[in-house]
Amino acid sequence: MKKFLILFSVLLVFTLTYVSSKSTRVTQIPNGTKFSCNTCHTNGGGSSRNAFGEAVEGITGTSLTEFWSPALAAIDSDGDGWTNGQELQDSTGTWTTGNAAPGDFSLVTNPGDPTSHPDITSVAENEVPESFILYDNYPNPFNPTTTIKFEVPENSIVKVEVFSIIGELVKTLVDEEVPEGIYTTKWNATDLTGNHVGSGIYIYSLSTKNERISKKMILLK
Repeated sequence: MKKFLILFSVLLVFTLTYVSSKSTRVTQIPNGTKFSCNTCHTNGGGSSRNAFGEAVEGITGTSLTEFWSPALAAIDSDGDGWTNGQELQDSTGTWTTGNAAPGDFSLVTNPGDPTSHPDITSVAENEVPESFILYDNYPNPFNPTTTIKFEVPENSIVKVEVFSIIGELVKTLVDEEVPEGIYTTKWNATDLTGNHVGSGIYIYSLSTKNERISKKMILLK
């Protein structure tokens, strides 16, 4: 009986410590409640760590010390073309524990899952553009991902699309109504079915009800 009570006490302490650890980790991540333990793990607390969780473990080890920082925010842990900070709505990594959650909770994606990433992110919501503008993509030439920046001066239904040099639709990157603002989206050189496309010149365009702007970009593998 005595051995049983000792074993029970050890298990109880371990369980409470484990639950406390999981809870603490969630509160140390900006908008950590969106994915809870799956922000760092593949299938809940106790499962293997995802790419972001491995980055966190590399910083803290088993310690529960604070880890969110501009350096961690600048890393693209899961290789989907978006930094950890962009995915968690704190692109500069300046949020600290105890403060209000940054950015737009609905736009938060998982920094450890390459299939979870923003489709479109406002990068300067407080600026009001004066006209529709489509910028040169960067980098260009690129491989495998490039960023496309555009400005919208008023609430509009916007499409950003990629076409082959002969005008065939390759990929739709944005097709939604957005408020005025400055935005970026990314293309990872895949087509509508998710297959990677070959090297060459592609046309990308910004279109609204009354506007259409197109530019060229080069995928170089």
